[in-house]
This record gives sequence, structure tokens and C-alpha cells, in this order.
Amino acid sequence: MKLATRRLVLRDYGASDFEAVHAFASDPRTTAFVDWGPNAEQDTLDFLEFCRRKASEVPRTNHTLAITRDGEVIGSAGLTMNARARRDRAREAEIGYTIRPDQWGNGYATEAAAALIDFGFSQLHLSRITATCRPENVASAGVLQKVGMGQVGLLKNDRLISGRWMDSLVFAIDAVNRSPDPVSADTWSSQAINLVRAF
Repeated sequence: MKLATRRLVLRDYGASDFEAVHAFASDPRTTAFVDWGPNAEQDTLDFLEFCRRKASEVPRTNHTLAITRDGEVIGSAGLTMNARARRDRAREAEIGYTIRPDQWGNGYATEAAAALIDFGFSQLHLSRITATCRPENVASAGVLQKVGMGQVGLLKNDRLISGRWMDSLVFAIDAVNRSPDPVSADTWSSQAINLVRAF
């Protein structure tokens, strides 16, 4: 699948993406606020195989996509159906993203997240989209707010990261409360995005 924005194309991963993905997935700056990585080569190979398998599932419940700019992979973004919601016949999913450190500060995280939210509501007919990030990751929380998500909770000791338990802020946006005219990613402060990392 493929989602196009003004500057980006979000697309399914291929085997040829290994070097580009491993470059950011093995970088400690990328993984400072997440419970995976820095990747060894096998971790990245396993990730690409996971993406391949999920892309072929019917119905598809995981959309983990390469973020590309001018054909170059600069990050990763994903929208995953909530397992509990599927059992309850609800239409809820979670988004997440990662941007390559040398591409921080350009608004790409906001643009990719907005594309996933639009896809989730317009194409998958979701009722709610959620996301989490660490309280210390102020820039990532700012991105979520910029795309219209509001903080709805705090999970204490939610993620074990580098041997330390960290809290998670929970954000959500409901289809009925979604703004029909979201603010353009171009208006988002590049200073705020400069420290965006994955969640």
C-alpha cells in the first residue's frame, strides 16, 4: 500500500530497505524512548520479515510503512488495530512513528502521523486512534497534539527501557471529534520537532 502527502510517500517495506532501516534502527538516538533497539542486524531483518508477513494478512490489521522522501527511507510509521477492540467489534487502532535523527526538525513526523490518522478514519473507518509516548519526550507529545490528539491518560511504569521502567502518556482522537481542517504540518515549530523520537 502507499500513502502520499505533500512531501512524503508512506509505503510497504521491501527487502532492499534493509540498509536504510538499519541505519536509524541501530542508532541509540532513535531508540532513546522506546522498548526496542538499538537493533542488531538480525533485529532489523526480523522487523522487515514481520512487516512482510503483516502486509499479506487478510484482513490486514497492521500497517507498518516506510516513510520516504524523494525515494529515500527516512523513517517508519505504523497503524495497528487494537486486539481488544477487534474482539469487542470496535474500530480502534494505535499509531507510532520513527524519524531518522538527521531528518529531525523538518516536520516529517507530523506529516506522517497526520497521513495515518486520515487513512485510519477515511479508509478503515476507525472510531478512535490512540498513541503513547514517554513524558520525557516532549517533542513527540507535541506532534500528537499538533495532529489533533489529546492526552487521555497516564500509564505508570508502562515500558521497560534500557533497564528502567518509564511512564507512558496516552493520547487519543475520536472520529466524531476530528477537525475537518487540521492545521498544516508546515506551521508546526521545527524547534519542537527537533527532538522527535520513536514511541
